[in-house]
Amino acid sequence: MAENLTIARPYAQAVFATAVEHNSIDKWLNMLNAMSCACSDESFLASLKNASSPDVASDNLIKLLDGLLDEYGQNFVKILGENFRFEVVPEIFEEFTRLKNEHDNVVVAHVTSARKLTKTDEKALIAKLSAKYNSAVKLTTSVDRSLIGGAILKIGDEVIDASVKTSLDSLSSTLK
Repeated sequence: MAENLTIARPYAQAVFATAVEHNSIDKWLNMLNAMSCACSDESFLASLKNASSPDVASDNLIKLLDGLLDEYGQNFVKILGENFRFEVVPEIFEEFTRLKNEHDNVVVAHVTSARKLTKTDEKALIAKLSAKYNSAVKLTTSVDRSLIGGAILKIGDEVIDASVKTSLDSLSSTLK
């Protein structure tokens, strides 16, 4: 949800700045991942909302994640509890991950293709994207047989649709 991302972004930026300052980016990534998993559970999130106070809600999350959160992570949970922002933790985690990738000069690309890509195809695509963006590339793939042929490449907000299905839809639209 766009509204959640708008709320989550300043939290993620503040946490990322703290993580960089304390050289603990990976530790924060793990803590936020655990928080995100917990706060993605609707029944657990409802129990936090029904807590008698923000402090009780924060303490419940800290207890659930016992041993996974350091002092800074526990303080962060308390800050989230003060404003009851637990529902945006998954978006905070996503934004933190994006900031980490940007910091590490990594581009995340997703390819949806009509057939499973071979390792050779994946390596060639990674090499081309790495050269184009002058970055390391994390590539994820999926198959959607309805594309008929070709692929759709997504990198951030950029989408390159080279699928046969889209070409046929465009042609059909032109002919009408």
